[in-house]
Amino acid sequence: MSNLIQLSATQAAWNIAQNRLKPSELLAAYIERIDAREAEVGAFDYVEREAAIALAKQADQQAPSGLLFGIPIGIKNLIDTKDMLTTYGSPIYKHHLPAVDAACVMQSKKQGAIVLGKTISTEFALFNPGKTANPHNLKHTPGGSSSGSAAAVADRMLPLALGTQTAASIYRPASFCGVVGYKPSFGTIARAGTKPLADSLDTLGTLANSVQDAALFAAAAGARHDLVLKADVINNAPRIAVCRTYEWAHAQPETQQAIESAAKRLAASGAKVVEFELPAPFKEMVTAQNDILAKESAISLSAEYEQNRSKMSAKLIEVIQQGLRVSDSRLLQAYAIVDKCRRLLDDIYIDFDVLLAPAACGEAPVGLDTTGDPIFSRMWTALGNPGVVLPWVKGGNNLPVGVLLAGRFRSDYALLEAARWAEQQRGD
Repeated sequence: MSNLIQLSATQAAWNIAQNRLKPSELLAAYIERIDAREAEVGAFDYVEREAAIALAKQADQQAPSGLLFGIPIGIKNLIDTKDMLTTYGSPIYKHHLPAVDAACVMQSKKQGAIVLGKTISTEFALFNPGKTANPHNLKHTPGGSSSGSAAAVADRMLPLALGTQTAASIYRPASFCGVVGYKPSFGTIARAGTKPLADSLDTLGTLANSVQDAALFAAAAGARHDLVLKADVINNAPRIAVCRTYEWAHAQPETQQAIESAAKRLAASGAKVVEFELPAPFKEMVTAQNDILAKESAISLSAEYEQNRSKMSAKLIEVIQQGLRVSDSRLLQAYAIVDKCRRLLDDIYIDFDVLLAPAACGEAPVGLDTTGDPIFSRMWTALGNPGVVLPWVKGGNNLPVGVLLAGRFRSDYALLEAARWAEQQRGD
């Protein structure tokens, strides 16, 4: 039974479609794993096993149809589910049961997925962490805010999980937990039914154990079949720009090693790899994103701040108060910087297919009271272009360290193909 959790979601879906595997058998294997590990890892707010078992048994009797027929999935607890509490990681919404599913949940169900549970989110997807530990070392953070989604996938308690990113909430936990994190182009997966934080930044994405699985889930959740990667396609080696970014001073030795190792391996495998420095305006991107995040968060959470401040963490209150200090003129300046850099980025992709950049500062830090520094992801989130984090090396604490492949806006399929190619070259 336990061997089933080693199947990729793509493999499991194929076996179900060929009547070689029953959805109930696959689900039972994941429930067994959850029973063995959840008490330590703490990836879930809720596991709805009885409802999921009933759905899987029902699926056993049906003709397979849909991209994810019979595949268990996890939903970040920032995303509405009509049959499970959705707390947004906050005691303010301790008893909140939405009337309808979020669009991404409904679309996933239409493609045959079985929602097994709600995964832990930090408070309103910001910086105050939940109970989740890094499954590779329980004393270390899994990152955030998609903490439970990344940890559950990394520990094989789920094959697929939804996440969101407003600063670094997919990229950083993917890197820390050693899984694939895919943040599509802004707006690719509809946000309806997802608790807003920063409206110009919030992006839904997927966490999985392979690029193909991450793409498959995004295709289902976003009703975008064009994202499904074709099987057994030998991709052409991409043109890669090594982009250390202006935040390179924050890269710890293991992140520097990951970038150097990836650049060397991919070049040896046939990719055209060159060093590239971003234009000077990109120096201002981290500050601009921070201002936008703080201001838009203060607006989105204004009702909670005014009516339930006593139930907010000190970290959240600090972000909201920071946002209240951002003037209109400063916000407009931040938007202008982002717009300028987006235009510059379009020109950069004339010469390159993907940019290779750091995914996080280094290994997951010790302690569960922090989710790590989001500095390397802030810029990419504000720009809205797609990215895929691939596990690449282990650091000195034997914890995973990923690298980011960033693609051109609305060129998600090309990015996913390049990422799958890079994944194949990585080896063990």
